[in-house]
Amino acid sequence: MHQTRWAINPFRQSGVFPLPSTAPVRAFHRSLPGYQPTPLVRRPVLARELGIADLYVKYEGTRFGLGAFKGLGGSWALHRLLETRPGSFTTVSTASEGNHGRAVAWAARLMKVPCVIFLPAHAAPERIENIKGEGATVVLVDGGYEDAVRRCDQESRARGWQIISDVGYDGYLEIPPLVVEGYSTLYQEIDEQLAAAGWAAPGLVMIPGGVGGILHAGVDHYRAREPAPRIVGVEPREGDCLTESLLSPGGEPATAAGTRETSMACLNCGEVSLPSWPSIRRGVDAVLAIEDRWAEEGVRRLFRATPPDEAIEAGSSGAAATGGLLALTADLGCRDLARTLGVGPDTVALVVCTEGPIDRRDFERIIGG
Repeated sequence: MHQTRWAINPFRQSGVFPLPSTAPVRAFHRSLPGYQPTPLVRRPVLARELGIADLYVKYEGTRFGLGAFKGLGGSWALHRLLETRPGSFTTVSTASEGNHGRAVAWAARLMKVPCVIFLPAHAAPERIENIKGEGATVVLVDGGYEDAVRRCDQESRARGWQIISDVGYDGYLEIPPLVVEGYSTLYQEIDEQLAAAGWAAPGLVMIPGGVGGILHAGVDHYRAREPAPRIVGVEPREGDCLTESLLSPGGEPATAAGTRETSMACLNCGEVSLPSWPSIRRGVDAVLAIEDRWAEEGVRRLFRATPPDEAIEAGSSGAAATGGLLALTADLGCRDLARTLGVGPDTVALVVCTEGPIDRRDFERIIGG
């Protein structure tokens, strides 16, 4: 495995970036069966262990019973398409490593639309069965996530299916921003939960990367205020497309340089979503590409809680942001990054934990280690 690497964003712009009202998104989500805000968990003991003032974990493992945050984006995008393009399609499709595919399948079942999901053949059996359980047809594709994206695009265009993808690429740029809009509910909930509990606002926010959708939504949310917290995107060292993009000439989207072998399955992306990149490029403070050991230690530290801290069950992808915080506070190679971000005894940190232990076998392997 390669060493953890990071990039301070040289393209970050100053100022406040106004955000259009997200009230319609929140109202829609509240109308869905099973909607309730996911927990915001305070972990003061873990914060002390890391040498910071406080730590909050936004835990998405309970979202709509899907085990991950993706239902927010998939449902809003499909709703908007049915609202604005009625009768223009009969089937929806997407490519996924698992979570987004299940979210689209779940939304399609709720809205009574046939659904086809393209997955890499190496996807965990639990993820495949979860998607089939939502009534969708699953197509397994040889290769990685990008191969599934290309296959989905080709077949969907040939058959007239409507793609609802969370990654935007040449020729497909309009719908991923709808998915990102759906994620805004997560951040609205955090604001409300902090206010209700009387907790201090975070000064450091750690958000998983992947193709960039949840990071895009977080940047838009937090850069619409002043002062904004420091925002750090976290991705696998072996799927480091965001880091490569920040380090590329002119900050242009670039392909991951890693091996693409990582336990952070849902963040194992070779290319950033093109519609998300401009917002990330202007608004994120830094990107941190971590080794699997940090994400897996994040799984263990979230699960093995010392009272009064509450135990949290998370998969490697879900615990990536926590792993990034661990690296910031303990990896000597991240010392300069931590100093630049001002991480220290006064830091109040928020980590977004995007999924529960969907791949149960992998979770048991990690916590047993």
